[in-house]
Amino acid sequence: MISTKWFQGIESKHNFLEIRKSVFCEELKVGEESISDFYDQFAFNVVLYDDDKSAGTGRLIFKDGKYFIDKLCVLKKFRGNNYSDLIIRMLIRKAVNIGAEKTYASIDKKYRLIFKKIGFEEIETDSNVNILMMKEGDVGGNCS
Repeated sequence: MISTKWFQGIESKHNFLEIRKSVFCEELKVGEESISDFYDQFAFNVVLYDDDKSAGTGRLIFKDGKYFIDKLCVLKKFRGNNYSDLIIRMLIRKAVNIGAEKTYASIDKKYRLIFKKIGFEEIETDSNVNILMMKEGDVGGNCS
């Protein structure tokens, strides 16, 4: 059974940091200092569970006057189940519920199709690797 839970603030960060550490540090070999930052103090984090096992997470932050989806990751053994799609949709819905007209994501180009499928449009190239994408309004339809 798939379930999700929302967390806000650093007192509950253990719920999502282990997933980030596994994906970003152990799998992608990114430094541990990159898995948490100032924004975790007030970000909205969603954790997705598969049969009560943590499977993925993502967060919504407010930065530079915009709502951003950030730190999206799914543990390797749970990939291929469209969990990233569900997490993104939940983060968009959260942004809309708290007043956002647009939701942004600065992502690696290789993940562009996941976001495009949900309705994000590419609005800027940040670098050779990253792009800035934006989604207007809420999500609709079914997770796929």
